[in-house]
Amino acid sequence: MQDKVNYISPETFQEILNYIPQLGIRNWKDRDVQMLFKILYFCALRPTEGIFLKKEMFDLVDREIALGKTKTKKNDVAHIPTIFIEELGAWLETKESGRLFDGLSYNTAWHWLDRMGKKLNIKAWQVLQSESSECTKLHIFRKSVGKDMLSGLYGEKASSIPIISKQLRHSKPSMTVDHYLKASLDAVKEAW
Repeated sequence: MQDKVNYISPETFQEILNYIPQLGIRNWKDRDVQMLFKILYFCALRPTEGIFLKKEMFDLVDREIALGKTKTKKNDVAHIPTIFIEELGAWLETKESGRLFDGLSYNTAWHWLDRMGKKLNIKAWQVLQSESSECTKLHIFRKSVGKDMLSGLYGEKASSIPIISKQLRHSKPSMTVDHYLKASLDAVKEAW
């Protein structure tokens, strides 16, 4: 799948992770910023959910993140994919209790993506959201993992709409299909 205004490919995601040291971030370690982006992607978190994570919210045995009150639920839980558990666990072992990204704001992270979008020529971070009608800054990781699951990147079992909808924590599969996966006419033609 090619990068679009509402999608970042796994190859572009890796370029983003590799570019983070070049941002010259002073308040957070490069590895921590990379892990923030990976958590947003693999766990399909909304931007503020990731920014305000605390170490105590993670249950690696049950592969869950207890998010508490979110945009859509009073007591929400995000799922951690098995393929991400080992790396996430090793990183969490280096962290003390409390906020993992203490002091980080959405605006600060947004500026990182804006700079990387220009430098790496990432469509999703160059087209204004008012033009694309897409939430494409930090929310792009959430949209991209859904599309990667649908394409079968994580196996056939992970590619069904109900599973993707649960990973994105949508109450209705129609939200997943209509607002996240958005099959284009070109995608339909390609499939047939």
